[in-house]
Amino acid sequence: MQTDAAFASLKAFGNSLKPSDASDAKDNWFFQIIFELIDTTLTNYDHLKIGYSSNDDHLLAWACRNLLELTVFAKYVLISEDNARRFAQDRLIDGCDIIRSLKALELHANPQSDNALLDDALTRMQAQMASEGITLQKYLSTSVLAGHVGMKEEYDCMNRVCSKLVHPTAWSILAVNSGENAFTQARPLLFTMGAGYGCDLFCSIRDHHAVYGIKPKR
Repeated sequence: MQTDAAFASLKAFGNSLKPSDASDAKDNWFFQIIFELIDTTLTNYDHLKIGYSSNDDHLLAWACRNLLELTVFAKYVLISEDNARRFAQDRLIDGCDIIRSLKALELHANPQSDNALLDDALTRMQAQMASEGITLQKYLSTSVLAGHVGMKEEYDCMNRVCSKLVHPTAWSILAVNSGENAFTQARPLLFTMGAGYGCDLFCSIRDHHAVYGIKPKR
């Protein structure tokens, strides 16, 4: 399959990337972002293939949307060093959101629950945010980022389609089946679009690497 060959090239390219040498280790954080974007893209391509071959519209749509979002993230990160650093900050902002939500969930289930471990984790994560000078509390909106990279209309349309299949909706519950109501012609479209997003990510990172190496654009 032609798409398999393209993603095999992406994997080989990702494996060929190396962190900056010791004299320029200050850019290793950028290498980590790029490496993880590629690795997650490869994982979601595997999910895309499984969803397509097994007629699992939910998994297919999930993987397609993930590949779209990964491409948006990659394009945003490659625009500038400031963008890349802002994206990296979200790992801690997201982490704090997760901990707070877990704590609220535990207290909802049992108002007397001991949240000491979660409180400690939150304190340590907030300390890490302070050490990195992160003051923002809200993560980046993928829809907004899509606008920054010229993909807003496409993101909104594809996200709407995929959301109808990913989440329990009247459509996904009642119409996604092998009967006459199933929108079976969407499957090859979702596969093609998802694979295309992954290839777009590959080209964007490869083009950046050809000019800047594994360093952010300054």
